Amino acid sequence: METNFIFYILNTAISVVVALIALRFLLQLTRVNFYNSICQGVDRFTQPLIAPFKSLPTLGTVNISVLISGFVIQMIGSGFCFFLLGTLPEITQLFTWSLLSVIGVCLNLIFYSMLGMIILSWLAPNASHPGAELLYQLSEPFLAPFRKLIPNLGGLDLSPILLFIVINILEATIVNGTAIKMGISSSMAQFFVGIG
Repeated sequence: METNFIFYILNTAISVVVALIALRFLLQLTRVNFYNSICQGVDRFTQPLIAPFKSLPTLGTVNISVLISGFVIQMIGSGFCFFLLGTLPEITQLFTWSLLSVIGVCLNLIFYSMLGMIILSWLAPNASHPGAELLYQLSEPFLAPFRKLIPNLGGLDLSPILLFIVINILEATIVNGTAIKMGISSSMAQFFVGIG
C-alpha cells in the first residue's frame, strides 16, 4: 500500500516536471514573448533542471538541452517507478518509452494550447491576460502553415481542424503505434504522459 502511494506521488511529480520542461521547449521553439509572467515562471522553475545540460548546442530555436533534460528526467523517474512496482524493463525499452513520452507531452501541449486558444476566441476574443497571450503565441506558429493550405472562408478558420488531424495521426503512428510495437502494456504505460 505504501509503495503504491509513493509510486503515484512520484508518477505525478514526474508528469508535472516533464510537462513543464516540454512547455519551456515549445515556448522557446515558437519564440513566445519571454517577458510574459507565465513564461518567466516556467523559466525559473525549469532552470535548475536543465542547468546540467546547458553545454549542449542550440539549433536555431530548437534547444537541445531542454529536450535532453526532459528525456533524462522521464527515463530516471520511470525507471524508479518501475523499480517500485517490482519490475524493470530493458534499457532500450525504457529509452524508447521515455523518448515517446516526451514527444507525446509536446503533442498534447500543442493540442491543448490550440484548444484553449479556440475557446478563448469565442468567449473572450480580445483578452489581454498573459495566459491568453501565451496560448495565442504558442499555437499560431503551428497553425500558420495550415492557414496557407486552406483559403479564407469569410472569417471561418478551418486550419485548427487540419492541425488536430495531424496531431492525432502523429500520436497514433509515432507515439502509440511505436509503443505497441515495442510491447508496452497499458498498465505499464499509465504513468507515461502522452501514452496510453
